[in-house]
Amino acid sequence: MPRVTIFGTGLIGASIGLRMRQAMAGADLEIVGADSFRDHAKAAERVGAIDRAEPDPRLAVEGAGLVILATPILAMRELLEEMAPALEAGAIVTDTGSTKAEVLRWARQWVPPAVSFVGGHPMAGKTDTGPGAADAALFEGARWAVVPTREAAADAVEVVTALARMMGAQPMFMDAAEHDAYVAAISHLPHLVATALFRLTRDSEAWPELSLLAAGGFRDTTRLAGTDATMAHDIAITNRAQIAHWLSRYREQLRVLQEQLEDTTDETALFRLLSESSFEYDAYRGGAVGRHEIDEQMYEHMPDVAVLDMLLSPTMAARARELVRRQEERLEESERRARGERR
Repeated sequence: MPRVTIFGTGLIGASIGLRMRQAMAGADLEIVGADSFRDHAKAAERVGAIDRAEPDPRLAVEGAGLVILATPILAMRELLEEMAPALEAGAIVTDTGSTKAEVLRWARQWVPPAVSFVGGHPMAGKTDTGPGAADAALFEGARWAVVPTREAAADAVEVVTALARMMGAQPMFMDAAEHDAYVAAISHLPHLVATALFRLTRDSEAWPELSLLAAGGFRDTTRLAGTDATMAHDIAITNRAQIAHWLSRYREQLRVLQEQLEDTTDETALFRLLSESSFEYDAYRGGAVGRHEIDEQMYEHMPDVAVLDMLLSPTMAARARELVRRQEERLEESERRARGERR
């Protein structure tokens, strides 16, 4: 009987098991789950994500043609080392970790030559954790990064690509450095920004009053602060340089915003930044993603105020013209004063 082994039966691992069982209903397939938290494995078994639990890593991979690591990242190194001697020749190992360079380095160190390792990362999830939160549709429509080692066999890459499609996701091939740089910007940075904002307000002496006033905007913006701490810590320390790079760029963007906010002589710059961002965000939410879509659907620069009526709401267009008018009045007044001083 074909066997798939899933290490880690929390949200991601159990969701993979549920989707696989759904997609291969009636097939002669055994899904084995292994988890250091045995109650997770038992819960995954109860919801039908796995057929049976096996706590011993070596026993768990016996006879497995496909092994999926869905554990916290730092746990993968020890797992790879421990299970490596028991992996079947021709087996395929993949993972779901949010960083790739370190995971691929460990795979090259421990995975036997007769076994192929193909890194993976489904760009999907939620703050709810554990097998009870598992959902067979979790990956539907998501991108699934496929990051093979140089040594991986072509058929192994095809299997992991097929796994991503089975999950309802769209495979996206990347190398490890590219992957880690990009996800630092669109996944890891947002988590740390949410954490910083929550800590800023939570540590304030005014928090008792602030917490009463906090509504949807604050909850939405700080939602990622509730991410599982073990997972977040593992991500941070296995992608330090890239996250630090994007944090530095974020601080620069905040500096620009602060300067424009404090500039009482020019209100149009701040409005232009806010309206341009709103315009571009609406396009992104409307499907302008990827090079072709952005090149075809987005303006290279925000249009002049004269054509804002075609793109912005009447209120926003009127506001833009009002700011320009006020700016022009300030300039005219400044010129009048300068002429008066020269007389």
